[in-house]
Order: sequence, then C-alpha cells, then structure tokens
Amino acid sequence: MSAIAGLIHLDASAVDRDTLQRMQTLLTPYGSDAQHSWHQQNAGLTRTLLRITAEDSLDQQPLWRAANKLAVVFDGRIDNREELCAKLQIETPQATLMADSELVYQACLRWGIETPKHLLGDFALACWEPQYQRLWLARDPLGMRPLYWHQKDSVLAFATMPKALFAIPGLTKAISEEQLHDYLCLIPMSGPETLYQEVYRIEAGQVAVFENGQVNTHFYHRFDPDYELKLESDEAYVDAFREQLNQAISRRLRSNGPIGAELSSGLDSTTVTATAATLLAERHQSLTAFTAVPREGFDGPVLHGRHADESVGASAVAKRFNNIEHTLVRSGDTTPLDQLQEVVELLDRPPFNICNMGWWIAIRKNASQRGIKVLLTGSMGNFSISYEGYPYLARLLRKGRWVTLYNICKDLIQHQPNLKWRNFLRPCLAPLWPNAIWRMREAARGRVLALTNYSAISPAWSKQLGTQQRAKKAGVDTSFQPAWQGRQQRIQSIYMMENGDYNALANTFGIEMRDPTADVRLIEFCLAIPESQYVGGGQFKWLLMRLMKEVLPPEILDSKTRGLQSADWYEQLDNAMPQIREELEKLKAHGSAGDYLDIESLEKSLNEWPSHGALGSKEAELRYRIKMLRGLSVGRFVRYADEQNE
Repeated sequence: MSAIAGLIHLDASAVDRDTLQRMQTLLTPYGSDAQHSWHQQNAGLTRTLLRITAEDSLDQQPLWRAANKLAVVFDGRIDNREELCAKLQIETPQATLMADSELVYQACLRWGIETPKHLLGDFALACWEPQYQRLWLARDPLGMRPLYWHQKDSVLAFATMPKALFAIPGLTKAISEEQLHDYLCLIPMSGPETLYQEVYRIEAGQVAVFENGQVNTHFYHRFDPDYELKLESDEAYVDAFREQLNQAISRRLRSNGPIGAELSSGLDSTTVTATAATLLAERHQSLTAFTAVPREGFDGPVLHGRHADESVGASAVAKRFNNIEHTLVRSGDTTPLDQLQEVVELLDRPPFNICNMGWWIAIRKNASQRGIKVLLTGSMGNFSISYEGYPYLARLLRKGRWVTLYNICKDLIQHQPNLKWRNFLRPCLAPLWPNAIWRMREAARGRVLALTNYSAISPAWSKQLGTQQRAKKAGVDTSFQPAWQGRQQRIQSIYMMENGDYNALANTFGIEMRDPTADVRLIEFCLAIPESQYVGGGQFKWLLMRLMKEVLPPEILDSKTRGLQSADWYEQLDNAMPQIREELEKLKAHGSAGDYLDIESLEKSLNEWPSHGALGSKEAELRYRIKMLRGLSVGRFVRYADEQNE
C-alpha cells in the first residue's frame, strides 16, 4: 500500500518543491517504510510506501521514463497480476521482478485512461502526461482506496488524504457547511464534494481528466442492474457461488507476513474467516482471528434481538479449524473520547461510530504487534454474500405470483417460529406504495421521529440550511422508497459507501484491510443471481446458508439474535463523564461549534443520564450512542479544522 500525492503548476512555473516535501511528510504515517518524490519542470509526484506484499520490495515509485513521457504513482494492490501480464505479454520470469505499480505503469502505456477497466483490486491511480499537460486520476469500483484533489488558479494537486492538500499555501481547512449538515443528518455522501471547501474526491469507479484548466469525469465501471445469471439448478448456483467466494478470498491472501481476520458472530465475518482458514491450511499457513468482546463478566442490558458477547459463536467457528489462533480483544478502560483527537487527525474527518473505535484500534494494534500485515474483513457482505432477499417477496406480489409467495412465506413461518403472517405485510406491500403515500408516510414519521431525536444538529442551523430546500434547488428527490427490485436497491446502497479513509487509517498501524465481500467480480456475481436463490427452504440468506451449512457451527447458523458491537458502550460513557463535560465546555467556548451543534441538548442529555437498566432501549441508543457521541465527534472535528485555520 502507498499514499500518493502530486502538485502541478498550470502556469508552467517550476513546481514548489518545499510544498511537495510537506505533502510527502504529511503522508508518511500512511506509508512508513519508504518515501520518494519526483519532480520535473512544473510537476512533482510523491509516494510513501507500506510494504505488504513481497512485490512491494520491488516498488520504485514515482515511476517516470523520459522515453515514454509518462509519470505514474499508484496506491493499491493488483489482484489479477497473471491476467494483466497475459494481456500485456509479460512473461512470468519478468513479472516476478515487477511490483504492482510497474505492471500498472505498463498498462498505462498500453491503454491510457482505459487502464482502470483492466485492473482488479483496491487502488487509486494518478498519471501525468507532461507532453499534453494532462493529469488523470482514478479509483477502484468500490472506492477501497481514497483519493482527493484541489484545483484553483494555477495550482492543481491530488493526495490520498486531504491533509496533504492543506500543505498548499492559501488552502485552509474551511468546512463545507452543506456536507457537515448532511453528515449530522446521517445522509450518505454522494457526489465529489467533501467536508472541506475546495477539496473534492474522486468517486468510486470514476476517472477524472484534468486538461486545459478543465476537469472532465466519467464512470468507467457501473454494476449492471439488468443482467441475470441463468444456471440449470439450485445446486449449480451454490457451486458457482463457492468458486467465486474462494477466488475472492484467495486473491486477498498475498502477503509478506501473517494473515489476520476480524471474526464476529455474524455470517459475513465467519464465512470469510472459515473460508480463509481452509485455503490457508492448503498452504500450511495459519490465521489469527480477532473478536471484539465486552469486559469480562458483562451482563448489562442490550437491545431486543441482539446479543452482547460475540465470542460464543466466534469461538465455535475457530474450534473447527486447527490453523486458527483465536484472540479475544477487549478495549479495556478506554473511553470513546480517549483516541478521538488522533482519529480525527488521521481520518481528516469525524469518525461515524466513536464507541466502536476503541476495539477497532485495539484489534489493529494487537495485529501489528504480532507482525500481521493483512486483516480480512466482511464489511460489504450485506450487499453481496449475505443478501437477505426481502424485496423478492414484493416482486412476487407485483408479478401476480401469489401462490409462490404464499408457499415461501408459509415455509419461512414453519422454519422460523418468531415470524408471523403479519410480519410479511410491510416487506410485501411497502415497496409497491406510490410515491405520494411514501411522502405522506415520511412526513408523519418525521413528526414522530424528529431529526433532533438522533442528531445533535442545531435546530436553527438545520432550518436555515434545510436539506429538502437544497435538494429542491438541485432537482433531487430525497424521499426514500424501498425498491422491489432487490438488485437495484443493493447497487444504490453500494454507491453510497465510502470505505477508503478507514482503509488508509489502518495503514498507520502497518496493516492493510482487505474485504473479500467487496470483490468486484464476487459482487457482480451475487447481483446477477436470481432473487429466488436468496429466499427459499424456509430461510432468508438462503444462498449463503446452503453454502455454509456444513462449515459453520449451529451457534452461527441457528442464531436468532445479532451481535451488538461495543455492547458495554454505556459503561464506557460512564467512565467518560468528566471528559464529556470538559468537551462540552470547550465546544461552548468555541466560536463556530455552537452554530452547528445543539450543545444545550447534549448537556441536558448528560444531566438526564439514566440508570443502566434503561440503557438497553432504542431511545437510549439514539439519544446517547448515536446523537451524543456523533455530536462530540463532529464537535472535535470542527475544533480541529478551525484550530488549523487560525
């Protein structure tokens, strides 16, 4: 993995080498093994390297060949090296001496801005063509590596993280109020805008071309909502699924050190861990699995339908494999505020769920101490391998296949006694409601569940900036209607995800996060599978349940509850009370924080802190875990940005 940056003077003046050096220094924590820069005339590129694979020892970036008149910096991992070498007619002996970045350089020589279409893996890429004074930038289709850019007057720059761009004289961490408003309202990021004015992101699956003072963007990859895979039998779908999953995980096992995995009690992480352990056993390699658990002896209340200790199911999985070393990780006496400043500075934005950062960091520190280089996750599984299939019910109703719908619902009730016939009314009917009914429902819901119930946003500022008013100006309908086309619904959700920054954050611990459930080819396969393969046999997630029925233990397959991350969150808040009060005082004294946040409401919530018995409710979850902690996270970010601008 690398962090990359570049600086170009569009007026043809010599590149500011001091600024380029500052950009490199700011990115060094994300690539601590080696740092190098290249500059020529009005352009300069830099790369900081974290060696994860054996091929990374061959990395010689930034890459520049005068004869080719092309300069490239690449951050990422190429998972289709053999396939790419075949296309480029590179023989195996030669390929073994080439870093991933060198293969990408050769691809850029062959295909230019069409190169990303030929790459499989997690990556961000920058290519400078001085002959044409043209720069183009690209990210992988899932956006697993971040990339930001800035252009103003005669300066064009890009960087893995925004912080490197702020090395440019005159560019400050001025906050974009519209984006901060959406963040506080829990509205997913869309478009190129970021939390900072004049700083933009390359979107997932996008290429941006900068030439003649203009920027033109296009998406080189989009998932096909119409393609459907037709196989001869139910068993054939399972067999094909197994092959695709094995390939996706195998592609992520290339490492110059031990492999680790996050192991919860959910289907996604247990599937990834079990499959990885099987594949590694064939190579006589082991796997270290990390499970985050509450403090020892914790028996506090949790939300209905959730369980606090995920070690029971996780341990049952680990015991099935001789090559899994299972490690329970407790965040100990840390509080959500202990590492907040550090995380804000490294992410360049407020983290979403700061109560989870304790175990998130603890796992990565533990893995780093063990020399682990790769940590497998299953974060995108809900959109790929463990898709539930609920929209299929509405689709059957819409198409008049009522007998099939009746039989499926009957089987579900027989196999899952907690389900009743009334449980199917909403998933069957709601997606078919006309937009007018949905708008009426959302208006009524808004009166019951006001924005201020789950967001620390200042009511006055929210009213002034109003998301709906901005959306109307842009001609965008922000109402949400569940789709009866499950494939389209998943695609829309995938496009709303932004994982790059957290993957870069993991690099500061010397680790690369890899998510097989976010493999492009695996997702394309899962999207193409008919909806009927996801609901059947009296089960939702039927495809994955069939695949793993002989692999995962009953503690996972038969579980009626879901694990709750940081189940002891309210105990952590108990310990953080003095810090929270101090933080609120700082926010009150801060100039702009009070403009964005309802600090008075946060203080009131703190003064009304309930007994532990009342903290296992949805209301407490919204008021404290979401509203208060996210408000404090945004407050710290605002202070951080403003302090840097003083």
